[in-house]
Amino acid sequence: MKQNKNKDNSKPAWKIWLIKKLLTDYTNKDDVLKILSDHSELNLKNNYEDLDDNTESKLINNIFNLGKKSIEDVMVPRAEILAINKIQSMKSILEIIKIESHSRMPVFEHNLDNILGFVHIKDVIKNLNVSNFNIQNILREVLYVAPKSPILDLLKRMRLSRIHIGLIVDEFGGVDGLVTIEDLVEEIVGEIEDEHDADDEAQLIKKIDDNSILVDASYKIEDLEKYFDIKVQLDHEDDIDTVGGMLIFIANKVPKNNQVYKYKNIFQFKVIKASARRIESLEIKKLF
Repeated sequence: MKQNKNKDNSKPAWKIWLIKKLLTDYTNKDDVLKILSDHSELNLKNNYEDLDDNTESKLINNIFNLGKKSIEDVMVPRAEILAINKIQSMKSILEIIKIESHSRMPVFEHNLDNILGFVHIKDVIKNLNVSNFNIQNILREVLYVAPKSPILDLLKRMRLSRIHIGLIVDEFGGVDGLVTIEDLVEEIVGEIEDEHDADDEAQLIKKIDDNSILVDASYKIEDLEKYFDIKVQLDHEDDIDTVGGMLIFIANKVPKNNQVYKYKNIFQFKVIKASARRIESLEIKKLF
């Protein structure tokens, strides 16, 4: 059955148009506002803040705020990078892909500072029955990015090169983090969820009782707020997105297993599992 090309006509096409303009010709707020007011087909008011659709207003605000952020603000930190060792077998690679559900993964030799490239799941599947499989035969290039690079600059590079994964490297060539084109686009349009995200979210939290939950350290603070209908306010909160980061902020260190901390007599945090560098899981109890 052919898809109906007019299926999404109810959705405003100006969003895609505006992003393309920003990526090609315009990065100045005044320029964009002038474009919006000059193009009647966009059906927008001259002042983007007066838009009726809050989602549209938020989209434009996100674009304008990109200038305040750099790649290090959105990257996946080194400790959380999931990568494949060059010497791993096809069976172990498939097991990683099955568990993590990533379409692209970097490949390293010896350690993460020696990245050889990345593999795409499509290339792995094509080589399932190759008897003398060599991962180097399906390696693709990655982009190397400075931590302070502007988000829009990298988005342009990814579009032009068609390479959608980048490694953030420091002045000595060490890998600090990883970023994908999805990470960058989400800074504009908001979080993009796919069919795996609902399953992932379910794995991040387990209810103990009405006042207690067991969560992965990557559980979002905003999700915690929604779950208990409580507002969390931290100094420098723009730099903290997860409950693991929140607990490190409260403790001023990486806590050890079974250590307990309180947040303003609102929450009690108990570390369930932690390594020397990061928290992995914790129990959160509402105290009132």
